Amino acid sequence: MTAGTTATAGASSVASHAIDPNLSYTPRKLTRGERNRREVFVFFSPRNQRVVTIADAVNAAVALKLEFDPAIQKYVERPRRIQFTAKRQIDVSFWTRDTSGEERFFLVVPEAGAVGSTTGTVSVRDRNELDDAAQRNGIRLHYVTELELLSARAWLATGFELLPLVWEYGRLATRSLIRNQVRARLANSERVSLSNLIKTLDFTPASVRAVVAGMIHHGELRLVDYLPGAADAVLEIARA
Repeated sequence: MTAGTTATAGASSVASHAIDPNLSYTPRKLTRGERNRREVFVFFSPRNQRVVTIADAVNAAVALKLEFDPAIQKYVERPRRIQFTAKRQIDVSFWTRDTSGEERFFLVVPEAGAVGSTTGTVSVRDRNELDDAAQRNGIRLHYVTELELLSARAWLATGFELLPLVWEYGRLATRSLIRNQVRARLANSERVSLSNLIKTLDFTPASVRAVVAGMIHHGELRLVDYLPGAADAVLEIARA
């Protein structure tokens, strides 16, 4: 499912940092100091239709999970801060809105148990203390641990492969035509291989790969027992 040079090179042309004014929250901008001392990941999010700026690899992994979760309508990085102690505030990692309209706040907890705060880092190993702080600030936190992300590392590697293809899908003029033909093939077959689609559809292999990735991103298709880096993939209709 790898993108190849075409999709990857084209991604740099996308530079929309526009924020949706209809959302409840907007991302807090990283300070120059944060950009200098933290690992920062910047990429175009098809789900949000804007460029996201994520600090630290553990948060980037969560962003990738949210990006490929079809139940998520929108997500915002660093949506707000909560007062953790009298002198310290901490960033809430993500705000999400799902397709039913439910909104949630997520805090990503690294294995080291420390997250960034207004005075550097703060230990967050005591969940009760965090829950109390969130309650005082009028919200409820949901937690994502680094251990959970490690258990999902195969899917995260797959998401990393798929993302450049989803970028290409958004620019592809023939995507509707290809998507309808893929749907027609799966209407008569429980599963189909990517190589078979490429062989039988009258479009370039890059275009077929991009459309398949876009359909996975939308939650219409699902990969079956796929290993990251594999030359071929088996696809099926995603069912609830």
